[in-house]
Amino acid sequence: MPKCCPKCDHPHFVKNGFVGETQRFKCKSCHYQFTTEQLERGKPLWMKLEAVLLYLGGLSLNATAKHLDVSVQSVLNWVRDFAKANYEKPEPEKVVVVELDEFWHFVGSKKRVWIWKAYDRDHGRLIDWELGDRDRETLEKLLERLSQWEVTVYCTDHWKGFEAPLGNHSEAHHVATKTETLAIERNNSDQRHWFARFRRKSKVVSKSEEMVELTMALFAKFHVNGSIDLLRNWRLSLLT
Repeated sequence: MPKCCPKCDHPHFVKNGFVGETQRFKCKSCHYQFTTEQLERGKPLWMKLEAVLLYLGGLSLNATAKHLDVSVQSVLNWVRDFAKANYEKPEPEKVVVVELDEFWHFVGSKKRVWIWKAYDRDHGRLIDWELGDRDRETLEKLLERLSQWEVTVYCTDHWKGFEAPLGNHSEAHHVATKTETLAIERNNSDQRHWFARFRRKSKVVSKSEEMVELTMALFAKFHVNGSIDLLRNWRLSLLT
């Protein structure tokens, strides 16, 4: 016997016939009709958070689904909804050194997408990113947002594509040398380590740019700019 309406949490409802052999109920407040089977379909919040934690820890969506004995679509929905609810980027402020770099990632079987990243060396933060091609147009989208930051120095590798856009969008000094991009290269390595979809020789394949974008947001919030411990503690509090 249910305790409340699953839609409005109202405690008063009445029996309202059967659906097949299953008892149906009707809420006295919002008149929503439901069955006990509908109430049993939903998974507890701790399990949804566990799925997100496993994804953040390097398991693929398929592996996470097998571990929790649920459908892959459920895990995808949980991770996607959580990422959308926690999508954020740092607010612009004054920074001294920002390292810029890009790396490729496959979406689907053949499409290659480039992920452009801006790393604040002063505070060890991933402050922005942009998905697209390895071209000037994509880089300028990122630089347009970075123009709100008071950047003193941009550090990049020797790729010539950085020169003209940085000259047009910023008065900051540009240093082109691999020795000054060690932090963002390490950040790229961490990203491939923590997420199965970013491992180049993996069977895990990204099917949409949306999930790549949302995974970037999870990486930035819980592995770079913040700590995953808060999420772990939240999950544990639901089990006690």
